[in-house]
Amino acid sequence: MIKEADLAKEMKNGVPGGLYFFYGDEDYTKNRRAADMKRAAVGEDPSLAAFNCFEFVFGDGEFDAAAVEDALLAPPMMSPKKFISMTFSSVDSLKTRGKAGDGEDGEEDDSTEAAAPKKGGKTQNRLMEYLKSVGDPGEDTVMVVKAVGGGFDPGTAKAPSPFLRDADKIMTCVEFPYQSDNRLIHWMERHFADYGLTAAPEVYKWILNAAGKSMYRLSGELAKTAAYAAYRAERDGSPRVVTLEDARLCVAANDEDDAFGLANCIMDGDLAGALNLLRIKMALREEPLLILGQISRAISDLYAAAAFSSDGRDASDYAAAMKMHSYRAGLYYRAVGKNPPSRYAEALNLCLEADRRLKSGLSGSSNSYAPIERLICSLTSLGNAAPGNVSSGNNYSGNAYSGRRGGR
Repeated sequence: MIKEADLAKEMKNGVPGGLYFFYGDEDYTKNRRAADMKRAAVGEDPSLAAFNCFEFVFGDGEFDAAAVEDALLAPPMMSPKKFISMTFSSVDSLKTRGKAGDGEDGEEDDSTEAAAPKKGGKTQNRLMEYLKSVGDPGEDTVMVVKAVGGGFDPGTAKAPSPFLRDADKIMTCVEFPYQSDNRLIHWMERHFADYGLTAAPEVYKWILNAAGKSMYRLSGELAKTAAYAAYRAERDGSPRVVTLEDARLCVAANDEDDAFGLANCIMDGDLAGALNLLRIKMALREEPLLILGQISRAISDLYAAAAFSSDGRDASDYAAAMKMHSYRAGLYYRAVGKNPPSRYAEALNLCLEADRRLKSGLSGSSNSYAPIERLICSLTSLGNAAPGNVSSGNNYSGNAYSGRRGGR
């Protein structure tokens, strides 16, 4: 397993044929690197690419092995190499039980419907079983398998998932994590420079906090902000500088992810991080009841994920029962590894108390955000407590998420 930066170094001498597996949270760099590999394999001529590039995109539970097999069998035309890519929105949705690929000649894999887990047998993955059968495609084929962020659980560095352990034996596995804040700030500087603009460090930090670290999302927010700031500077004859006010007017806060990040900071006992995210919401003048509702909803979903995990079920089970997209389900499922369900039950009790204080005016302060600040301090203290000292939260046990689980 290597990092994206290691792959970039290796590609300076061209791209060798073989199997590659791209995984991690940052889809922007994942897709950019795949495009670089395509150009290195077949060149810039679009007419050559038309004959030598095969790109497949599969949704949840989808995999058409026959179509991929046809691409593998096709020889390169007027090019020393051909390029094949497969993008999966949820690699984990391809799990099945029993012998993978039941039926003749991969009939099971040809289905574009999600395969229902079979009773008995070992849990396997249809994609992995197919890739094992492919083996090395040869020097004339560059084959890239991309797992969309959130649709694949890689496990941890010390304990990789079974899929990643198997993949590392037959493919070059490349991780694409979110970029560091410093690298993202340099990247944003280049975006603004294309418009002849600069910005102060606090502007970049504000945009990161408001929009999140996804480079796809950031690129859209940066384009809006830069276009507005360039117009304003030209209209007013002012310096071509992006101001904090420009960013506040143009950047759409990533509310759902902010709520998840806030709830996750709280449950991890990260008081500074939680208060920083709250300050951003306060600066955007969000209603206190809206913020509390977002926190409560996120903690409720985390509680459900913790309950599923403690029952031995995986993220795909959680996503299906909660009717949640696999990407978001993966985020929640990975976040609950350190906490038992009882921690989240207690957190929901404290959210209920904060809601009562907000609605009854019992905050004891002219600051309308005071009940939320008190909630964050209480919950982060709870996060630093030993699990054995946390109450079971019977007020919520068993019914906090039963309606969204179909009463299961």
